[in-house]
Amino acid sequence: MITIRQERAAELLYQELSILVGNELDDPTLALLAVTNVVVSRDLRVAKVYIHQDSDEIQPSTILARLKRAAPFLRRQLAQRVTFRAVPELLFYYDDTPDQAVRVDALLQSIAEEREIRKQDFSSSDAQKEDA
Repeated sequence: MITIRQERAAELLYQELSILVGNELDDPTLALLAVTNVVVSRDLRVAKVYIHQDSDEIQPSTILARLKRAAPFLRRQLAQRVTFRAVPELLFYYDDTPDQAVRVDALLQSIAEEREIRKQDFSSSDAQKEDA
């Protein structure tokens, strides 16, 4: 069960990391990242940061490696911006949920189109039977 304290810490980290990752990292490829979610452990010592990039220019493994290398800088910046006793360790994960959502939408659209075609074929075959 997630406590209110965890939720508040996660929300604060989400806001600050969104700004830091988008604006203050020297790596221009990381500027295109979006922080999608932050989950904080019960003791507030570890934060799982989920990120997503819309373009397919760089592999997710490369992005995660670069973020891992930038984690000490991000923690220092967070220490200056937030009032935590200890800034949590940042663990980065690639969030492929938006990609999956696009795929599911495409599949649902193709199913709807297929049903519409079948419905039209069924209607035209019924009309032909009535004429005969």
